Amino acid sequence: MKKLAKIFLMGMYLHLVLSIAVPMGMLYFGDSGWNTVVMGLFEFYLAMAVIVHIAGWVCVAAAVMAYCRNEADNLRKGWKWLKLWSIPFYILNFLYSCLVWFVLVGASRGMMILLVPLPVIFTCILIVQSGCVGICYIMLLRKKHQKCPSGIHYALQFFPVIDIFSTILILKKQGDE
Repeated sequence: MKKLAKIFLMGMYLHLVLSIAVPMGMLYFGDSGWNTVVMGLFEFYLAMAVIVHIAGWVCVAAAVMAYCRNEADNLRKGWKWLKLWSIPFYILNFLYSCLVWFVLVGASRGMMILLVPLPVIFTCILIVQSGCVGICYIMLLRKKHQKCPSGIHYALQFFPVIDIFSTILILKKQGDE
């Protein structure tokens, strides 16, 4: 589980790097419009975005299997790794996205505003995927009746920023800091 969480997390960071590098490459090579290099970069970016989401759902499936096998320690390590090490990703993603979308919407005189929900949805799905891993761990704790976290933590795993506080609170309650 921890290995899959690391792969998913690395994919998230790779996506962030590509979100910066690919548009810059497209601007550099796209002086004559949508040529084959620009199209190749764009298709590579989209393919990597899909791969990141596939890795996320594979991680969720592994969490469900760890839950079914009562592998609390394995599940806790993967969940902790995924939630806590993704904090810089979400901060950088938010800052970069605000900057880019501010520029794009301004440069297009508002026309690009229709596309703003796409990266937001992409990021929200990442939060849902890591939240599902958290849900599996919380369910296992409640099943084992070990310092049961409140049921509200199920919902908190799906809200940005609040999910981190929920994770830290549960880990402290479990004696894992």
